[in-house]
Amino acid sequence: MRLIIKFGYFGWEYSGFQRGNGSNSVEDSIIKVLEKAGITDKIQSAARTDRGVSAISNAFVVDTEKKPSMVMGILNGRIPGMVFHSYTKVDEDFNPRYCDYKTYRYIVRKDEAGPYLRQALKPFRGKHDFRNFCKMDERNPIRTIRSITIRTKGDRIFIDYKARSFLWNQIRSITAYALEHSFSEIQDDPFALEAKYPKLMGPEGLVLMDMVYENIEFTQYVPLSKKKYLTSLLRSEDMRHEIMENFIFLTK
Repeated sequence: MRLIIKFGYFGWEYSGFQRGNGSNSVEDSIIKVLEKAGITDKIQSAARTDRGVSAISNAFVVDTEKKPSMVMGILNGRIPGMVFHSYTKVDEDFNPRYCDYKTYRYIVRKDEAGPYLRQALKPFRGKHDFRNFCKMDERNPIRTIRSITIRTKGDRIFIDYKARSFLWNQIRSITAYALEHSFSEIQDDPFALEAKYPKLMGPEGLVLMDMVYENIEFTQYVPLSKKKYLTSLLRSEDMRHEIMENFIFLTK
């Protein structure tokens, strides 16, 4: 049986995402528990977030003969820094990387942005060559951003990006550009830049909100003990507080 499991984590508590990336990467933390429980030593992740980036609903698949509720219970009981909140059975050839779309949120302080933030972000919607707004690798830099929405909550601004796929550092680069240009009514064409945009927002404000698979219905699974744990983790530091509030909202 192949399960896809959605889960969240606080990025600053891990040394990275990929297996072998530091002393306690996200994947290593999951695999160690599954292996010790006699389930598997392999998982296939949907999205490899950068070091310091948090997630509300990343996902991975695991092949197992154990009941889904048992797997979820083991994961939630033995990895206190993560919350494994949804699951469902999928076909044996299912690849979690091929989602219909994913959403990321970048959280900024209200005083960081000027009155023309929407205008500064507008050119990035749609299909473009983002080579000057990412860390280039072997992948095609042409991407399509379906939507960019902005919402203000208290002294925070939530910038939500929706696309099927993103490039390395793409959102952090776009957000840095938009904030810098949000104080000017006259907007330049960001794709007229002759070189890579040099600024980059930090990873702590970026959250992977969801991996969306439109034809898959998930079963919610969040034990009461995990809700209490998440509540106890709320801290006074503003950015982390905002991220953790998303976890609490999810588990209500």
